[in-house]
Amino acid sequence: MKRILLPLMLCLTSAPAMAEPVDIKALLREFEAVPAARRVPAGGIATVPAALANAGVQRFVVDDWGGAAIPVWLLRPATAGANAPVMFVMHGVGRDADRYIAEWVDIATKSGIVIVVPEFTRSAFPDTQNYNFGAVFDEAGALRPREKWSYSAIDIIFDRVVAREKLAATSYVLFGHSAGAQFVHRFVLVGAGAKMSRAISANSGSYTWPMGPNRWPFGVAGLPPGLWQPAKALARPMLLMQGTADIDPNHSSLPRQPEAMAQGPHRLARGKAFFAAAQTAAQQAGVRFGWSCVLVPDVGHDNGGMAPYVVEILKASNLPTGGECRPLKKLPPA
Repeated sequence: MKRILLPLMLCLTSAPAMAEPVDIKALLREFEAVPAARRVPAGGIATVPAALANAGVQRFVVDDWGGAAIPVWLLRPATAGANAPVMFVMHGVGRDADRYIAEWVDIATKSGIVIVVPEFTRSAFPDTQNYNFGAVFDEAGALRPREKWSYSAIDIIFDRVVAREKLAATSYVLFGHSAGAQFVHRFVLVGAGAKMSRAISANSGSYTWPMGPNRWPFGVAGLPPGLWQPAKALARPMLLMQGTADIDPNHSSLPRQPEAMAQGPHRLARGKAFFAAAQTAAQQAGVRFGWSCVLVPDVGHDNGGMAPYVVEILKASNLPTGGECRPLKKLPPA
């Protein structure tokens, strides 16, 4: 029996490991095959996949701000010179920074954009309170020091990227999809990000209503004096992007708190309602309204599907503000 088992054990132990994908498309197929909840460890992703490293993606840690250390995924393609624009891409609830940056590699390379994806790990930033809602309040509901908000890390990460890459940029675009879109629009509402030039919130699942009786994170009622400043928040340059196919009322990650459900049956309805409510809030407060809203044709709950439209929007210096959410022209296949 031992003579039979030994060769078998040698065969098993010497079997080669499965080859790691070496191109972005193969890597994205691999990501799609395994849900992020199973694939991404609570402590974060330890190594940069070969396909991303070959594309120029780096991963480093920023730990000199008021909160926990944040791994940062950085893509500076060869096409991005010293004057290249910088865009943050905020990942979704899966905390899968690797997939999010992979979906931007080809687009960023063609456009010469520097992409920055902070990785808010589940162990350091547990639950929605510390990521989607920005850690503005602690578990007891007390306001935390501003330097400890998750939102406060973004300007510091930007400074580290600019210094590391010797870039000329003095401001950044903040884009977020899904849970990242929740992060972005609340970031705007509380006046975070002094160095942000434009915010883009795409396919958020729930919103902080800028009027009405709901309290944080679903409304601004009861916020401490000075935290909710409608004249500032509603005038900031923010774009809401809604995929016209993001209409699944049973989507696995759709927020289902009573306050969220009251905002609409699915993400498209909630986004439209939020944009309308923000305009009403601006009118009632007598302040300027600086937000825009667009409808992305035939795209569902998909960061990769939104990405090409983001780049086209950034090429437009000014977007119409207010009114109805405006449909975009469908882009040809890449």
